[in-house]
Amino acid sequence: MKKALSLLATFTLAAAMSPTAFAQQDQSAPPSSNEPQTQASPAPDTSASTQTQNSFSGTVVKAGKHYVLKTDTKTYQLDDQTKAKEFQGKQVTVSGTLDKSTGTIRVSDIQPTS
Repeated sequence: MKKALSLLATFTLAAAMSPTAFAQQDQSAPPSSNEPQTQASPAPDTSASTQTQNSFSGTVVKAGKHYVLKTDTKTYQLDDQTKAKEFQGKQVTVSGTLDKSTGTIRVSDIQPTS
C-alpha cells in the first residue's frame, strides 16, 4: 500500500511539474553559466534493469510537501527527505541510484557544489 501511494504521489508530482519542464525547454535563450549541469557516470548495473548509479547536479527545492532535485533538464524525486531538507535552495551534487520507472533517486550522498 505504501509503495502504491508513493508511486501515485510521484506520478501526481510529475504531472504537476510537466508544464514547467516543457515551458523551460521552449525558451530560446542559451542557459547561463549559473544553471546546474547534470553529470551522469553510470556504474555497472548489478540491480534491476531500471536502476543505475549516477551523480546529479542541481538545486534542492520543495515541490508540494516533498524535496526534489531540479536540474536544468529534469526534476527528480529524492527518497531521503531529511537529508534533502538540509540543502533546500542550495546547489548540490547528489549521488545515488536512479529508479528510471519512478524518477526517484535513492540517495547515497548529498554534497554542496563548490
